[in-house]
Parts: sequence; C-alpha cells; structure tokens
Amino acid sequence: MPQRHRGLAPLVVVLAVLLGSVIVFIQSHEFYFWDDSAAVFLPTWYTVGTDLWQGHWPTLRPDLWMGGNLAAEAQFGLWNPVNLMMMMIVAKIPDMAVSAFIIKAFWQVMLAMGGFLLAREYGAKPWPAAAMAVALPFAGFTLYYDTSSWIAGLMATVWTAWFWWAAHRVLNGTLNPFIGFIFGYLLITNGNPYGALSAVIVLMGLALEAVLQKHYRALWKLVLMGGLVGSTALVAYLPLLLSSDVGWRTTKGIINDGFLAPNSLMLMATSTSSMLPNIVIWTGQGSSVPVTYSAWFLLPILPWLNWPILRTKVKQMAGLWLFFAVYLLLVLGPSQIWLFRWPVRLLEYLWLTLFVIIAVVLSHGLRTSAWKLRAAGSFFIIFVGAVLAFLMAHELVGRHLTALAVQSVLVALMIFLALKHERFLPGLLIVGTLTTLVLQIIWVPYNDDVSKWWFPSDTAVADYGERIQGPVLQIAEGGLSPLEERGQASEWLLFGNIPAVSGVESTASYSGIGFSAFSVAMCINHAGSTCDLGLLKAFRIVRDTDVPVVDAMRINTIVVENDLVKYAPEYEPPMGWRKTESNDWVTIFVREEPLDWPDSRLSIAEGTSVASAVSTDTSDTLTVSTEAIGGSLTFARLAWPGYRAEVNGEQVPVSTNAIGLVQVDLPGDLTDAEVNVTFTVPGYNIAVPVLVVAVLAAAAQGLFVAKHARSRREEASE
Repeated sequence: MPQRHRGLAPLVVVLAVLLGSVIVFIQSHEFYFWDDSAAVFLPTWYTVGTDLWQGHWPTLRPDLWMGGNLAAEAQFGLWNPVNLMMMMIVAKIPDMAVSAFIIKAFWQVMLAMGGFLLAREYGAKPWPAAAMAVALPFAGFTLYYDTSSWIAGLMATVWTAWFWWAAHRVLNGTLNPFIGFIFGYLLITNGNPYGALSAVIVLMGLALEAVLQKHYRALWKLVLMGGLVGSTALVAYLPLLLSSDVGWRTTKGIINDGFLAPNSLMLMATSTSSMLPNIVIWTGQGSSVPVTYSAWFLLPILPWLNWPILRTKVKQMAGLWLFFAVYLLLVLGPSQIWLFRWPVRLLEYLWLTLFVIIAVVLSHGLRTSAWKLRAAGSFFIIFVGAVLAFLMAHELVGRHLTALAVQSVLVALMIFLALKHERFLPGLLIVGTLTTLVLQIIWVPYNDDVSKWWFPSDTAVADYGERIQGPVLQIAEGGLSPLEERGQASEWLLFGNIPAVSGVESTASYSGIGFSAFSVAMCINHAGSTCDLGLLKAFRIVRDTDVPVVDAMRINTIVVENDLVKYAPEYEPPMGWRKTESNDWVTIFVREEPLDWPDSRLSIAEGTSVASAVSTDTSDTLTVSTEAIGGSLTFARLAWPGYRAEVNGEQVPVSTNAIGLVQVDLPGDLTDAEVNVTFTVPGYNIAVPVLVVAVLAAAAQGLFVAKHARSRREEASE
C-alpha cells in the first residue's frame, strides 16, 4: 500500500463506527442511557466528575448510602486516569443521554481500533483488519448489553485489545515494556474483573508463543511486565475484597443454572441478525435482543477462507488459539465460576479473537476452487441460521424473512466479489455490517430484558432537587408505573444514583456490592427499590435506643409510592412529621423541625452531651462530655470496614448498630473529650505503596530496555 494511503483503512474504521453510533442514537435517544448506565454509571460519573472539578477525589460518599463506597465498588475505576477524565467531561454536559452517546461512541471507536491494531499485529492486511474491526462494536451482546448498559464491561474489552496489542509488541521487541505496562494498568484499574481475567489469559497466550518460538529472553521481559501489571490490581480490587464481609459480593463456587448462558445451538446462528436466543434471562426464557449475534458474514465466509495457511502460523498465532479455546469453554461452561457469572458476558472476548483470526486468514486471499460447492455451503449456513431463529422466536416470521432476504443478497454479493473483485470485499463487509445494524436497531430499539427506567436525562433531574429536600428515604419499587406514566412519575420517584445529580441525598442509590445489614433492615435492593413495609420500618425504634430509624438516618423527607403502599395517602405520620404532597403517584411526608447538629452526620448521642459536631465525607469531629457510665454516638453512615475512632487521641472500637450505621462507644471517665471518626479505604495502606513500587519498577524496566536497544543500534552502526 502506498505510504500516503496507509491511514485510510483506520480512518474508515473510525468513520464507519461513528456512523453506526449515530444511527443508533438517532433511532433511540435513550439507547446509551439505559439500565445500569442510567441508574448508576452516568449519574455517578456526573457526581464524581463534579467533585474532581472542585478538587476533591472521592473514595467515599456517605450521602449515596449503599452506593457510596466508591473505592470498594471497583467498577468506577478511581485509579484509572482515563475514567477520571471521562467523568470530568460528563460533569460538563447538561444532558446525560447526550454525554452517554459521546462517551460510548468514543469507546466503540476505541474497541474497533484496538481490534484493528491487534489484527495488524498478527499479520492481517489493513482492509481485512478494518472490516473485522468495524463489526466488533456492533456484535449483539457488545451493543445491547455492554455498550447500552454495562459500560464497564465494554471498557474492559477495549483495554484487553489494546493491552494485547501492546504486550505482543513488547514480546517482539517493537514497543517499550513501560508502554505495555501503561495499557495493562488501564485494563486492570478500569475495575471490571473480567478485564483482570483477560489480562491473565492474554499473558498466558503470549508466553506460549514465546516458548514455541524459543524467545526466552523476550519471555522474561514479558513476565516482569506482566507481574508489575498484576500488582496494580491491589488498588482496584483489595478494597472490594476487604469490604465484602458486610455486602453481597461473596464467592459462590460453581453454579450451573443456565442463567445468561448461551449454548452451541445459539452460536450456530450467530450470523443471523433476527435471531433472539432462547436464553434464560431475568424475565424468564427467551431474549428480546440479538444477544448472541456476531456479524452477518462470520459464518458464511468460513467456506471461502484459506485455512491451510494457518499451518505456517501455528507458533506465531498460538496465543490467539489459546485465548479462543479458553473463552469458548467459558462461554459454553457453567453459569458462574467464583466471582465470574453469566457466560454471555464473555462473548465479546470470543468475537475479538475470532475476528482477528479471520482478518489474518482473509489477508491471504480467498479460495475459489469448487466455488459452487462453497457458495452452497454459505447459503446453507444462512438458511440453517434462519430456521434456528424461527424456532426460537416463531412469532417474528416477517422479521426472519426480511433478515434472510437481506443476508442472502449480501452473501450473493460477497460471492460475486470473491470470484471477480476480491479487493472490494472488505468494503462490502463494512457496508453489510452497517446495513444489518440499521435493521436491528429498527427491530429492537432498546434492550427490553433489563431495567427500563426511563429516567429524565437533563433539566428534569435538576427540578427534582427543587421539589424534594434531602436526605430522602424513598419507599418505592422501580417497575410499578406503566411505561406511559413513567416520565410523569419520575418527577417524584428517582432510583439509583440519579437523585445525586440534583444534589439530593437519597437512600435510593445503586450498589453492586451492597450492605447487608442496612438492606435487610430497610428491605432495600441494589437499585434503591424497597418493599411495601418500608414506611412502617421508617418509624420503628432502632434496637437498644429510643430513636426512630428516620432520626438515626437523619432523614428529612419520606417519598412513598402509592402503587406500592396502598394506604399511604391516608396514612397519618407520627408527631413531628406532616404530609405535604399526595398525588397520583406519591405521598410525601416532611420533618417539621430540623435535627440537631445540622453540620454533622451525627444522629444519636446517648449518655453524652455534644458541644459541637462537624462532618466531611470521610470524617466526623466532635466535642463531647460524658457521664461516668459512658455513652455512645451513632452516625448516619453505613459502617463500612475502614472506620477508625479516637477519643482524645486514644483509639476506641467502632461497631455497627442494628440497621448498619456507625456506632462509637465512649469511655465512661472522660469529660470535654474530642472525638474523631475517620474513614480510610481498607487496603490502600498496602495497595498504594505497591502501586508506586510497580510504576517505578516498570519505568526502570522501560529505561533499561531503551538503553539496551540504543546500545545495540550503536554497535550495529559501527
């Protein structure tokens, strides 16, 4: 390829992926602001980004309650500079649906370019690599789940591709290992455990390639770099592990209940755009989205590929085959292995590897001998896919026939180009990918298998803060309101971390790790939905005190969903509370008099008198006097591991009260004591020094390799 044209293929990749992203956004404005992206990622990015602009790096946000342990949640990637920059960008865009589109389009392009570079690294020519790269972001699971909803998974896949590319170049001596370390660091600190798993398998595959090719010196360079990358996992995951005892994230061994687990039959129709697999999901059996779809050409092109060429590349491509084999077993394996659940999540890693392999093989040209037999094979493949699609969703006959007709035309054009004008084939593959995307996004404009919040994404969220004064205890269930009423109901009912965007503290936050004691006490789930007993629980007395729960939590407003608590409009609250609103959706109760200690999260002081109390996100400072029998202090903070209390400089125990709040028992022989309660992320005292050492060691390795390479060049030039 002429030098002036070298950048054309990657440019086409970028433009084609951006075009596909725009097509999706135009068809469905909420597509990228969906499910977990709407409930947790975008609002959390917005709030954390706002903190960053104000010069504050948040590891704990007690006002987010169960969702406030940002360091332990891991998935936000607080140690990942790209994540932090992304959060700061989101904080400056007033419409979260728009910011979701911008950010996710960026990650789609990054995924495609990572796949492109990886294919090129393994020997693929530019245009076959480009064709495969454009298909990557629009595979079914990648588009409808990770891009639309579970964005941390998409970012993990992106950094897997880039780390693989960088590590391969390190192994071949064409990239400094410090650069490889940087990409590995971005992969690990993204905070998605599937990325950590992929990093291990990538390194195993590259080690196998090094051994087979007897590149032992390069292998040690790779092993050192990989070990340093692995050590960075401590800052990302050690807080999660050390906080797991109070939450839901516990190891469960091996479970095989079939949940979100594809099978080989579904993969046989992976090139059929209308196929909705009969997979087990939250609502029962059968997906509403083409979750196992890969690319329209993936299976039909197989009979035409020059597979014998791989015999000459066994050693060079061993890592690809190892990665492919491991992920194929995991995709078809049990529903959960340790912390890793839902095998469908691993499909995008499978497609990444398979697309790279096909790009490499396609670069050596197609085989056109016995072309009629090969053509029959291609059409037989798409016919079988159409039959399987019909059997799994027989009510969608028109859709299946349309998909079959479009794919038949594309395959016919593919065969024509294979026989007459092979150089134009990559262009057809790209055009066919976008054409199929248009059909799919028309048929399936959003993922109906996950939570459909229909949250407001712009100024309506700010209006919530004008109507509701926090802290808020919300007694509601997220899926009760009909879709046509969801927009109106969201003027009063917001779940997940959306209230935080308006500056309102709410118990209805989203948590991936949970806090079991608080969850049980308030019957509240991961996204802030509660049971119908929540209103009664709010006014009960906390065990071993004479203080109601709402006081212990320093709640100012209780918002009750009428569809959940039928008696709410007629309910008369206890003394000190009054009803301020009752409409078609909610009944609202507000505290009549403000609580003591307005600048603090202190909520209960028994057996002691508090002269002053001031709080920050991670600390409480109080001046107290105590009687001879001692006293106790309770704070409107969940008792995450990492809290430490000192009285006049002497450490005292921190305990958890009946509903999961921080409680400090004071010595009985003190007067005018200063009490300091502080939170430090558990594990950072180990993880941060290890990270510093890893970065310095990686830099030293990079300098050594660079110096050694320069010396060899100088010797060669003499």
